[in-house]
Parts: sequence; C-alpha cells; structure tokens
Amino acid sequence: MLAMAAAAFLTLRTEEPMPPPGPWPDAIGIATTLRAIKAVPAPDQSAIASSLSTPDLIVVLNTDTPCRPETDVFATRTLRRALYALEMPATPAPLVMNCASDVWRPGFTHVSFDVPRATFLVRNYARVSGPGMMLATLPIMLWIGTIAAGTAVLLLWSARSIRRPLGLLADAVSQYEAQGRPAPIDETGPSEVRGVIRAFNALQERLARSSEARICALMGVAHDLRTPLTRLALRAEMGDEYTRREGMKRDIGLMKRMLDNAMSLFRGYDETEEWQVVDLAALAQEVSADFVAVDRSVRNLAEYPILLRCQPLAMTRALGNLIENGCRHASNVSVTLREEDCEVVLEVSDDGPGMPSRQRRAALLGHTRKVPDRADFDGHLGLGLPIVAEIVRRHQGHMALLDANPCGLIVRIVLPCTLSSGASRPDTMGGRRHTDMLWSDVNYGIAVE
Repeated sequence: MLAMAAAAFLTLRTEEPMPPPGPWPDAIGIATTLRAIKAVPAPDQSAIASSLSTPDLIVVLNTDTPCRPETDVFATRTLRRALYALEMPATPAPLVMNCASDVWRPGFTHVSFDVPRATFLVRNYARVSGPGMMLATLPIMLWIGTIAAGTAVLLLWSARSIRRPLGLLADAVSQYEAQGRPAPIDETGPSEVRGVIRAFNALQERLARSSEARICALMGVAHDLRTPLTRLALRAEMGDEYTRREGMKRDIGLMKRMLDNAMSLFRGYDETEEWQVVDLAALAQEVSADFVAVDRSVRNLAEYPILLRCQPLAMTRALGNLIENGCRHASNVSVTLREEDCEVVLEVSDDGPGMPSRQRRAALLGHTRKVPDRADFDGHLGLGLPIVAEIVRRHQGHMALLDANPCGLIVRIVLPCTLSSGASRPDTMGGRRHTDMLWSDVNYGIAVE
C-alpha cells in the first residue's frame, strides 16, 4: 500500500519542484521581478513592472506610496523572514511593513526598495494552488486512507470471526434437546470464544455420557428383573408352601440387591457432596478393614499419609466397589497408594483370572453381564466399574485396567494432587510442602490397556 502511494505521488508531481506554500511564492516573485527590472534600461522598467504585476503582487516604480505602519501581522512577518533568507540583490535591505487599512490599499504588506526605487504591494493571505495543495497532501491522505481501509477490514474480520462461532454455539444449544447429542462444535475464533466452545463441548460430552449411563443402567435393571420375577410367578403357582416361601425370599433378596446395585450408580453422580481435604491412606485403611472384618483377604500397602481434596463419600464408594469386585473374583486383594509427579496413584490389584482386553471397555460402560438362569446368582449387575469411573471423572482423574503379574487385574486410578493450604507430607518424606493447586485443563477419561 505504501509503495502504491509513493508511485502515485511520483506520477502526479510536476517536472520542476513547486515552491513551498506560504510566503515563499511572494518572496520569489519579488526577487524575480526586481532582477528583471534591473536588467533592462530605465525607460523600459515601468513597462516590465506593469507586465509583471498581478492582483496579489502589485509593482510600483518611482512613486511614493503613503503608509502608516501598524503592528505586523503573520503574513508580514513571514514575508520579511523569507526575503531576508533569499538575500535579495538590493542595498540596503528592503523595508517590509504592514500599513494601516485606511491608507491607499488596505490589507497589503508594503515592501520598499531604494535601488531601484520600487515598492511591492503584497496581499496579506497565503496563496497555495489547488494542484500544489493536492500534491503536498497526497502522501498524508493516502496514508490516512490506507489506515482507515485496513482498520475497516480488521473490524469486519473481527466481527465475523466472533459472530460465526457464537452463532454455531447458539444453534448447538437450541438443537440440543431436539437432537439429544449434537456433534462437537469446531473451536474457531478468538481465544476467549474458543474457550467457551471448548467448555460447551466438554459439558455436552459429560451430559451425554451421564445420560447414556443412566439409560444403560435402567435398561439393565428392567432386563435382569425378568428372571427372578418369572421364578416368583412359577413358585406362586407350583410347589409346597415352605418351598415357595424360601424361594420367594431368595428371589426378593436377589431383586433388592440388584436394585441397590443399580441405585449405587445413580448415587455415584451426586455432585452436591462437600469437597474436603482427607487422608486418602487412612480412608483406604478404613475401607480395607471393613472387608477384613468379614474374613476377606485385603492388604493395605499405603505407607504414608496422603492428603487429597476430594468428596470423601464418593471416594469411599469407589474404593469399596473396587475391593468388592476383587474379592468376588479372587482370593487376595491389595491396595497401594503413592504420589508421582504431583499426582496420586491408587491401585487395587487381585490374583484372580483377570479380564480379557476385549471386555474391558464394555465393562466400564455398565451392564455387561447377563443374569444366568441359576439360583446362586448374587444379584450384582456389573455396575461397580462404571460407578468408579464416574467418580474418577468428577475428580478430574483417569482410570486404567491393566494385567497383573502373573495373573489377575489391576485397576489404576490417577488423581491430581490438589491439597488445601498448609497441608504437607510427614517429615519421613523430607518435609516437602504441597501448595494449593487450582483445577486446570486436566485431561481425564478412561484408559483400557
């Protein structure tokens, strides 16, 4: 743009440089006229003076022009300085003064020379030609026009870059109920708008995942209740009274456990529980002790206190579900707890048969077990891992299912190490302090290995 402005200026300018605006044209005109008069014989000087006179610059030779001096105006002062700067070919220097308006020609500056005896009457206003003004101001006007055009383009681009992603966000919000789960919105626009869209996409994903888990659990309960209800109906029609009574008790207890197990999933979504700083090692010890009290082989290998800001009831439920799953499928269960790179790592491992890799992702989605048609079914619907997964998500951590060595399954939970002000490790760990950490953009989810 600047190159175009320079090219236009060079194209439009005249071959000879024009005199600058202001008093310089008058001063140059006086000097040129004075040289022309001195260059011709005396009889021809009057004719030269008359021919060179203009309405704004009048030349008077050998004639007294009355003048009553007044305070100089700006035009007089600038003309005097211009004449002195030109070193006029006259001795002595010309007399430049502003005459009173009631004498001869008002509004003129008188410039008098002794040799030759000449008086120049200069009108008191600056004369700048139209083309000269255009050429003088063309670079500035082009520069201002370029800035204005660039600013307008930037404003239009900014308005469009903000309006378009916000429009997409508004459309997605309005269509959410109609579609159920719209596609994620492209993260475009300024950083602030991208942050809003990113938060909305995450919220949309969490709501969809929560809805799917609830629907899955309800469908599972409805499906799995058919078997005990069918047995109840058959027992009501067949068999002796004692057999019917005992069988009905077992089926009623079975259905109660199934409903309790399903409702635990919904209680796992309770986000109103207060967040507190708790000793996670002590909490793990307490939950493990409850299982040991009923003759379950559970070892707690947490070596030192670890303070974590969490929802205590939710964490208790998560750890209890993991230990219960391990005890159901294995003989021995171990609980380990440690800190790694500002993260808390909780592992629950067992020595059971483990879980095939192809079944792990399905196990985390809820209701992957079919109810067997046998009387010894314990009523568990396979909802323990989904409950734990949702609690881990709410704590902005991630969960992984791994193979144990030589056999068994390891459930690993990694949580951000967020502590309250003043909380720290004991002195056995070197007295290192842990300060508050704000929840930030922590990637969370489920890893299946």
